[in-house]
Amino acid sequence: MKTVLHWLLPLLMGLGIPCAHAETVTLTLANKLMATAEFHEGEPDKPAVILLHGFLQTHQFPTIKRLADSLAGEGYTVLAPTLSLGVTYRNQSLPCEAIHTHTVAAGAAEIRAWVAWLKARKVKAIILGGHSLGNIYLLDYLGSQPDRLVRKFIGISIVEGSLKAGEQARPGLVGKLRDKVRGGGREIIEGQFSFCQKLRATPDSLLSYLEWGPDMILTAIDRIRVPITMIMGSRDDRLGEDWLPRLKKTRAKVIVIDGANHFLDGQYEFDLLDHFLAELKGI
Repeated sequence: MKTVLHWLLPLLMGLGIPCAHAETVTLTLANKLMATAEFHEGEPDKPAVILLHGFLQTHQFPTIKRLADSLAGEGYTVLAPTLSLGVTYRNQSLPCEAIHTHTVAAGAAEIRAWVAWLKARKVKAIILGGHSLGNIYLLDYLGSQPDRLVRKFIGISIVEGSLKAGEQARPGLVGKLRDKVRGGGREIIEGQFSFCQKLRATPDSLLSYLEWGPDMILTAIDRIRVPITMIMGSRDDRLGEDWLPRLKKTRAKVIVIDGANHFLDGQYEFDLLDHFLAELKGI
């Protein structure tokens, strides 16, 4: 059931009226780059939520921004980082044709640093939430000794990163990239990944993403010990035909919002908020 606040928040945001106090915070990473995040401090008795944007985006991406503002309006502490992706103080999305040197592991390390930052603020519990391919950074982090305060993972529109050339091409591509990495190769190469038809990246960068194919994602979900919920749209045209059935066979709880697309926008942003809030209850 939608509350008055559900309907009022988007209206206020559309008028440019802040719904909860937000501040931009910075973090010095281990590699000396500076990362930023939007932070809303909420009620101390509620869990804190870290929300992560999708591939090459920022915390201002609409799906994340709307959800962050709405959760903050409900009294939750919310931290929405922008992964540096190798760029200090990054504040805009990276184009596919840029030279990419970032890796999935580096993104997961930034999540670890932000979890530590939030933990230092004496929060009682932390929930991780991500959108689209941003979920693979969270899966990577959760697969390697996550902090005990992390109590749940809520993935939104998780995609399998399938290749246009077909999954049968992945082992060969991964094998070639591994050979290049072992040989110390740093030349810029072009490869297809996600919505990028020609992603220009170093071999280790492209390899780190291509390794996260459908099988690796599903295996990671089954190995992670914290509770997992995946919120999906029934009309998400970025998914392979068999992705939802395969996802439902994992240990994750899968919620499908009928009629919603990959971004769960329009009327479906209210359904997303309702389901997300329901998953936060009792933590």
